[in-house]
Amino acid sequence: MNRVGHESEDAEHAGAEHAAEHADAARAEHADAENDSRVKRLSRVTRMATLVGTAAAVTAAAVCATVLVRHEVTNDPSRPEAAGAATNPGGVIIAHGSDRHPSQTAADWVTYADHVVAVTPVSEREISPTAEELENGEGLILRDVTLRVDDVLWSSDTPGKPAPTSFEWVAHGWQFTEGDTANRTEMAGEHQPRIELGHSYVMAIEWQPPVCAEEDEIPGQWRGLGSDSNIPFDGKVLGRGESEGTATTTARALSAAKAETDPDDPNYSLEDQLIGKSATALTEALQKAEPTETGASTTASTAKKGAAAQSSEATVTCE
Repeated sequence: MNRVGHESEDAEHAGAEHAAEHADAARAEHADAENDSRVKRLSRVTRMATLVGTAAAVTAAAVCATVLVRHEVTNDPSRPEAAGAATNPGGVIIAHGSDRHPSQTAADWVTYADHVVAVTPVSEREISPTAEELENGEGLILRDVTLRVDDVLWSSDTPGKPAPTSFEWVAHGWQFTEGDTANRTEMAGEHQPRIELGHSYVMAIEWQPPVCAEEDEIPGQWRGLGSDSNIPFDGKVLGRGESEGTATTTARALSAAKAETDPDDPNYSLEDQLIGKSATALTEALQKAEPTETGASTTASTAKKGAAAQSSEATVTCE
């Protein structure tokens, strides 16, 4: 092969290498752009997850992984879905997350709660997705639910704020996909009520002062303790009503609780103990319970409540 031929081959080889490098760079740039977009979406998901009534701050990866777990609607004629109520054929997405505080026992409730109240949702509005979510074609639509306080069943000696007559509650709503906010699937927290109109609930609530971080201000609000701090309460019967977006009868709740009748079982909760009983039984259990005295979080919670109780008014917004 002559010199010209070798030069031609070298040029072609160099051109191919350059093209490959350019393609790799383009793919890397595209991947970086996708990752940046994903981080923005997850940042939104993470922040909104921290606003949902009972959830603590959770990692973006955890939210991303767990909101895709679906609890499928079963063909059970006793469930309202099978009886002809409108449902999404994809079922209900069950969101998992960390609890803000322990909430399984009466001792947990009297340790961390400011008040235990019976409530009824009276109105709700959708919380619109962000522009980024709309642009990406997927995201969360949460709900701002107004709760009427029907009764105060128990109060701490040092509450962060007096019991409200009504309050706002950020609740799970839907996940939308495919660029269409109407293409949505209901979301609910694992093993807890979704908080829906037409039902009543008992809630252990704690006043959370405003979070005044730069450019991420969150006003003071009433929050739950964890996944076991909200109990269905239709007809003033504990355990009867809506849970995970499905209406549950007392008999069904009792049947489910029979699997967790051992008080030493880690899944045994105050709700399991009191299913089928009245608010009076709950109040009596709380009055007999003693606050736990271990853990730094307990000390911090007690100190916070004591300081708030001494002030004339709990702060609602950042100054």
